[in-house]
Amino acid sequence: MAEENAEQKCREYKSSTSRNENTLYRLAKIAGLEVLPERIEAFDISNIGNENIVAGMVVFVNGKPSKSDYRLFRMKNVEVQDDYASMREALKRHLAHLADGTSVMPDLILLDGGRGHLSTISELFAEENCSIPLLGMVKDDKHRTRALVSEDGEIDILSERDVFALIYRIQEEVHRYTVGSMSRAKRKTEKTSVLENIKGIGPAKARSILHEFGGLAGVKNAGEEDLMKIKGINEETAKAIVEYFAAKKGKTR
Repeated sequence: MAEENAEQKCREYKSSTSRNENTLYRLAKIAGLEVLPERIEAFDISNIGNENIVAGMVVFVNGKPSKSDYRLFRMKNVEVQDDYASMREALKRHLAHLADGTSVMPDLILLDGGRGHLSTISELFAEENCSIPLLGMVKDDKHRTRALVSEDGEIDILSERDVFALIYRIQEEVHRYTVGSMSRAKRKTEKTSVLENIKGIGPAKARSILHEFGGLAGVKNAGEEDLMKIKGINEETAKAIVEYFAAKKGKTR
């Protein structure tokens, strides 16, 4: 019985592998790629106004997500909402990692955002002498995956069922990962900002306090002596923290 199960799993694995390879072959053919895109990276941008601007990168290897390779880029130079500038910063930093060997070279990079993002990053690739194939992922007016776009124009994928399914999955995954990461960053920033309302606490001390107590809930329940064990927190600041949250608690009763 165990041997039959093993054989069945082996057949299923071979069938899945063969199907994925065929899908990648079809993608390479319709997109004019010179190599099979075994490693595909996809980028997306997410933000709330001018805050928490992030770029997410997901990786698919042989048609399957490789979550250990996912990366998040928090903007360092872009201070206002500008998806093109944010995408450019993220890709420029990523290319630096590829150049120094700290990241694996992809066979294809996909950009969520279509022709505008493609044009921006194509210019960056030209400046950096980067020859990695680059395509944009286009959505329709209902935000559903519709096509790919290259510098030569749109590439129809609706008639290629397996290719469409792969691109749809990649586009949904990079969006999910990026938005989710941005939301977590927002919550973290909000928690830090709460502590910064207290006299004597700046961003660095706020992060240190949150780290020490495992989050805001732990800080709210901490006593003065516990708080004073943190480097840089004196008796006056510890007392201010305890009184701040005691007052907040009283207002919510």
